[in-house]
Amino acid sequence: MRRRPMRVVLPLAALVLMLPAVAAADSIVITYTVDGVAGTNNWYRGSAKGNFVVVHWHVSDPGASTSGCELGLQINGPTQGVTTTCSATNWPEQATKSLTVKIDADPPAGIAAQLSRAPDYNGWYNHPVSANWTATDATSGLASCSSLTYAGPDSSSATITGSCTDKAGNSTSASTVLNYDATAPVLQKVRVDSKASSNLLHWASTSSSDTVVVQRWARGNDKQQATLFRGSGAAFTDGKIAPGLEYNYAVQTFDQAGNASKRIVVAGLPKVLLLGKTGYVPRAAAKPILRWNRVHGAQYYNVQLYRGTKRVFAAWPVKNQLGLPAGWRWNGKRQRLSPGKYRWYVWAGFGARSFAHYQTVGSAQFIVPAR
Repeated sequence: MRRRPMRVVLPLAALVLMLPAVAAADSIVITYTVDGVAGTNNWYRGSAKGNFVVVHWHVSDPGASTSGCELGLQINGPTQGVTTTCSATNWPEQATKSLTVKIDADPPAGIAAQLSRAPDYNGWYNHPVSANWTATDATSGLASCSSLTYAGPDSSSATITGSCTDKAGNSTSASTVLNYDATAPVLQKVRVDSKASSNLLHWASTSSSDTVVVQRWARGNDKQQATLFRGSGAAFTDGKIAPGLEYNYAVQTFDQAGNASKRIVVAGLPKVLLLGKTGYVPRAAAKPILRWNRVHGAQYYNVQLYRGTKRVFAAWPVKNQLGLPAGWRWNGKRQRLSPGKYRWYVWAGFGARSFAHYQTVGSAQFIVPAR
C-alpha cells in the first residue's frame, strides 16, 4: 500500500522570516567645494586665475541619477549672485542642494581724499586738518573708507594715505599731498639803535623769508599805531622821528603759512633832548644830545647838568646843542651818566664870559635808564 507523502504546514510568521531581506537605501548627501578666493560677507574675490570661481558638486551615492551636479561648474564674475542647484535621486531617496555664488574681484574705483577745509593761508595749512576718502563700487558696494586728522610733522609736501574697502573685502588706497606748517616763527634780538635823526631797528627771525611787520606809536599815544614796514629783512630805519620824543616799536614776524611770532615791543629812546615840554620826563638814549632854540645875539651858552641836587657837569658851547660825553671829570672825580634822573639848565651868554651877562633859556629833565 502506497503511503502518501506527509504535508508540512508552516505558520505564516515562519514564511515571512524565510523571505529574502531587501536592504534599505542610504540617505543621499550632497556637498560642494569652491575653487576661489573667499572674501567677506559671503562674497568671493575671484580665483588665482581670474575673475571667476569653479564649483565642484559631490553626491554621496554613486548610483544616484543627478541633475546640475557638474564636477567643475565655472561661474564668471562680477556678479551679485548666481544660483546653481544639484539634485540626486536613487528611489526612494532623493536630495537637492542650492548654492548662490557672489563674485567681486574689483577694488573700489575713483578713490580720492577730501580735506575738511581749504588751506588756512597762502596754500598752507597751519593747524590740524581732517581728510576723508571716498570711492564707488558697482558690484558689492562700499563697506568703509579711511578718515584721519593730520597734525604734523611740518612739511612742504606732507603725504597722507587712506583706503576704501568694498563688502567683498577688496581694498584700494590713494595718497594726497599738502603743505603743512603749524610752528610759529621765533623772533629774537629785537633792539633799537637811536640816532640824532632816526631810529634803527634790528631783529632776527626763524627764516630770512619771514614777513616782518613794524608798528610805531609815540609814548602816551598808543591808540595811534602806524604800520611803518611790512616785508622781509633784518633791519629797518625809521627816519621820521621827532626829537625829544620816546617811541614804542612793535615787531612781529609771519612765516609763509601765516603763523605769527610773539609780538615784541621795544622803546626807541630819544638821542636828542629838547627844552620843550613833552608831558613826561623822557628816557634818554646813550650819549644824548641836548638841544635848545637859538637865542638871537648870543655868543655862547652855559649848560649845567645836575643829578639830584648836585651839579656834575658844565660847559660853554657856542652852538645851540651839546653832546654829553660818556664820562668826564668834575671837581677832581670821574663822572658818567649813571642811571638816574637829571635836570639840565641853559643860559645864553652875551659879551665876554667875564662880564657874566647871561639870559635864562630854560631847563628840562631826562632819565638815564639802566642798560
